[in-house]
Amino acid sequence: MKKFFSLILFTVLAAIPARSAEPAEVAGEELAKIPAGTIAMRTPDGWFFSRNEWEHLSKGPLAQGGIVKVSAAKRNADPLPALAKFHEDLKARGITLICVPVPPKSALVPEAGLQKGDAMKYLKPYYEELRAKGIRVLDLSDAFLASGRGDLYCRTDAHWSPAGLALAADELAKTIELKGTTQLKAVPEKKTVSGDLAVSFDPANPEREAVELQTVSGAIDENSPVLLIGDSHTLVFSTGGDMLADNAGLAEALALRLGMGVDRIGVKGSAASAVRINLFRKAVKDPAWLKNKKYVIYCFTCREFTESSGGWPVVPVAK
Repeated sequence: MKKFFSLILFTVLAAIPARSAEPAEVAGEELAKIPAGTIAMRTPDGWFFSRNEWEHLSKGPLAQGGIVKVSAAKRNADPLPALAKFHEDLKARGITLICVPVPPKSALVPEAGLQKGDAMKYLKPYYEELRAKGIRVLDLSDAFLASGRGDLYCRTDAHWSPAGLALAADELAKTIELKGTTQLKAVPEKKTVSGDLAVSFDPANPEREAVELQTVSGAIDENSPVLLIGDSHTLVFSTGGDMLADNAGLAEALALRLGMGVDRIGVKGSAASAVRINLFRKAVKDPAWLKNKKYVIYCFTCREFTESSGGWPVVPVAK
């Protein structure tokens, strides 16, 4: 009889689905593991994660005003008003804004109890609030997860990999109703790099990883109707130096798919306001430049929503 009731109890417990890990709780636990003086942590299976990414995820729900309560910014904490005004100003000039938040690495490379996609839990409802204001948001996490690929992010770096930015370019090309006739050529290249997280974790002997690039020359065109703006995700594998390679970034991948050059304004560090300020300054200096644009692609890491200490002030597109 005792064995009978034990079997029933085991069967009932087995039928109850395991509670999914709460992303904010997991992120808080991961933050505690990051050594002092570094921006990175290394998992047992060799993946590096950014302190800022875990900080962002630890903030919890963002929609329905939650973002204002948890943002690192003391002023202009909610990006929505700034993005809505940016969208409206561009629309008035016949320009379509496509907002492209880069999904967190932890959404595709789950760690410490998270399942694939869990790290999008707080972002997706916030994206719906942006869309309700008319802002076109390209949520890459769906395509990234559907691809089944495990190489969409660099193992040693905070940025996406060449495979990840190529998939982003595929998705963007589907949404842009422009096609050119320029015959750009992609040249395959293999390279070994040490990303920023590995360098921070062990400056004396950073780990390295092999990447496969698609180098495209002549892809940046100031006169293009397509303007890519954003943070270092628009520069990585494109501008050399600490961006790891030349001529093989998002702008190049997108230009290859569109059959036309792509214009770019990229910044290292926070793109919450700096890149919009740079756009404004250029538009004031050269009004004809802005009149030629049909699309502005605003690409930045999703952690910018909460981790930009300077916040998201409203910045006009032009005078």
